[in-house]
Amino acid sequence: MSILVHELEAVTTKYAALVNEIGKESPTAEQSTELDSLHAKGLELKGKIEEERGQSRTKDMALIHDFLNRPAGSVPHPVNDDKDSRKILTDMGWECKNGIVLAPTSLGKTVEMFGEEVLFGPIPTDDEQAANFFRMTRAAFQPTYRKAYEKLLRNCTRYRSESMAFAMMTGEEQKALSEGSDVGGGFLVPPDVQAEILVRVAQRAIMRRLARVVTTSRDALRFPRVAAHATSGSIYSSGFVGGWVGETPAFAETDPAFGMFEVSVKKLRVATKLSNDFLSDAVANVLAFLAQNGAENMALVEDDGFINGTGDALQPQGILNGGATTVDVEGSTANYVLNTTAATGTAPKLITLAYTLPSQYAQGASWLMKRSIEGAIRKLVDASGRFMWPPLSGSGFAGAPPDLLSYPVYNSEFMPTDGTDTNKVLVFGDISAYVIAQRAQITTVVLRERFADTDQTGIILFERVGGALWNEDAIRIGVV
Repeated sequence: MSILVHELEAVTTKYAALVNEIGKESPTAEQSTELDSLHAKGLELKGKIEEERGQSRTKDMALIHDFLNRPAGSVPHPVNDDKDSRKILTDMGWECKNGIVLAPTSLGKTVEMFGEEVLFGPIPTDDEQAANFFRMTRAAFQPTYRKAYEKLLRNCTRYRSESMAFAMMTGEEQKALSEGSDVGGGFLVPPDVQAEILVRVAQRAIMRRLARVVTTSRDALRFPRVAAHATSGSIYSSGFVGGWVGETPAFAETDPAFGMFEVSVKKLRVATKLSNDFLSDAVANVLAFLAQNGAENMALVEDDGFINGTGDALQPQGILNGGATTVDVEGSTANYVLNTTAATGTAPKLITLAYTLPSQYAQGASWLMKRSIEGAIRKLVDASGRFMWPPLSGSGFAGAPPDLLSYPVYNSEFMPTDGTDTNKVLVFGDISAYVIAQRAQITTVVLRERFADTDQTGIILFERVGGALWNEDAIRIGVV
């Protein structure tokens, strides 16, 4: 599909270039024919891409469905730190590495879920929230929990109230679900389904793909952070600093300062309505639907928050609001990424932005911008009217390079666009300096009564996750 996307990019770029060439003049007959041809080709490629994406989604749903129906999907309840519990878990494809429990998924990738102590360690006595997380997670690993969770979904299609659906379950099933419920009344999604959601969120979200993801069992993630020195910046890229010393080493004035870095875990919500016919058809289809479509929407909400979040009580601190240094990239027209053959505009400012990044962060640096802003950058020209960083190489329409100034470019529609003064339109730097705190605690709330008149059931997914910029000196932000 990537070949089709590149081909469509070539067609749209050529179309835009031709329109720009024609300007306000009337197109010649030859130009009109070429425009019609490019337009038709673009629509054809768009249809092929949409068709492939639809087939890909269908295959992915089938893959999840088969995976969740495997016998290994019934995970045991490991309570104690004993060899039998760990062996059963690993026999079913789960892994315990470096103190982290990783879950298998239908994509063939493992997903970090939580620390080993969550399953095998003692219940915390000094932190009631962490203790509840430990208990809920262990409860969800019981074989009876998965069956009770599936029965609850089926019951919701039969009865017009959530309370009735729960009441019609056996005492053992009610007990299993109650142990896996949070204070808000939601039920923890079975661990294997959580893993399917998380692996697809990481696959679809830009920020999660580039940032550093750290698992936590608490409502806040805390560790030391580096603060740039007033005159020398952050010479070192981590909390460890070094130098040549004598017998009595001392800290130097240029060593970075340290503070406490905290990422508060927030609550993310996505919701959908499903027909009761679909729900009653096969519960495994519903679980696959949650993993597929729930992950897609979680990825979108995450990216928005991790880019633009204000850091208030409800939102994470987005990378644009993390205190990184801003660099002017305003073009030849105020508030736009733009230039002309006579006015260099944005072009040299982009180079300035890239080279203000300290060298220790350059190796892992990348660009993050809205797709339309990348298009504006690709149209920047030199004094002879030639594109400085064309979207395609060779003849101008042969193939798409993945970079700008030799650094990869990633697009997100949640990045601001130009046209408004002080908008932050570009992020450049080592985005792994942004830390995402992941608490593997995806819960569901089922709403039957509210949508009974339309014969639908509402399902809400809640995710616990937060984010903040750990080292602001690793990032530069372009402002118009």
